Amino acid sequence: MTIRHLKTFIAVCDCGGITKAAETLHIAQPAVSQTVAEIEKYYGVSLFERINQRLVLTDCGKRLLVKAREAVASFGEFESLAGASEANAQLRIGSSLTIGKLYMPQIIREIREKFPQVNLSAVINKTSVIEEELAGGKLDFAMVEGVVQSKNFVSRILSHDRLIAAAADEFALPEEITLGELIKYPLLVREKGSASRDLIDAVLAAEELTIAPFVESSSNEALISCAKRGVGIAVLPKNLLTEHTESGQLKELRVKGCDFSRAYRLIYHKNKRFGPLQLKILALCEDYFAEISGEKPENDRTDRW
Repeated sequence: MTIRHLKTFIAVCDCGGITKAAETLHIAQPAVSQTVAEIEKYYGVSLFERINQRLVLTDCGKRLLVKAREAVASFGEFESLAGASEANAQLRIGSSLTIGKLYMPQIIREIREKFPQVNLSAVINKTSVIEEELAGGKLDFAMVEGVVQSKNFVSRILSHDRLIAAAADEFALPEEITLGELIKYPLLVREKGSASRDLIDAVLAAEELTIAPFVESSSNEALISCAKRGVGIAVLPKNLLTEHTESGQLKELRVKGCDFSRAYRLIYHKNKRFGPLQLKILALCEDYFAEISGEKPENDRTDRW
């Protein structure tokens, strides 16, 4: 039995007969008669008595009519609630600091423009904090750079970036240096636990090297400001430094035999279940990075989710 059977039964009762019910429901009269017959056969009951070519509810029919109305009303409430939930869907997204500065403003703007019904909130912090928020169920998904530590996350590559070393012109340096030579200079780097610092430490560890940073900060802007004033060499994401190197405020140094490349990733908990609207927003984020980077998503739209 379906909700259609109950609605048809109610319509016959309210209209006082098959013909008027068919007109009200905009369906053929035989279809109404068949639906009523299906209910009676399925439950082994008699809903109506045929008296003088009129349908009269049986005692059983009267009791079932009450329940049918309750069931249809409950179904209507369910549909309203489900519709309201979709119309006022909540989405909590996170990003690491670099992505937060470079890309999140535009991503948030696009989500608001294309999905105005979504109640959106965002958290921008270092990758380790974002992972904690995600693991604790405080975020639906996040976009971060670097290596994802937890095996409980699904991770999808959005695009790639790399760290570069840059300093002010007044900071006397050769155009190309080795990694061993680089660490002898005053370095301006992110704090431990950040994705950028984790990458730097990993590259250095592979060469059995370590650093004692001259300036260590959770603020990319503070490090860039120090570099522009000749305090030292900043080792930060290329995308963050591009406007400063192109304007001549900073110059990029070539570090021989050193690969500071990394991936931007979209991550979410492996047990997370997304609704249709959330899936559309996930696809929007992937498409955004594909457009700005020229890199295609890991899978085509048809099978990526």
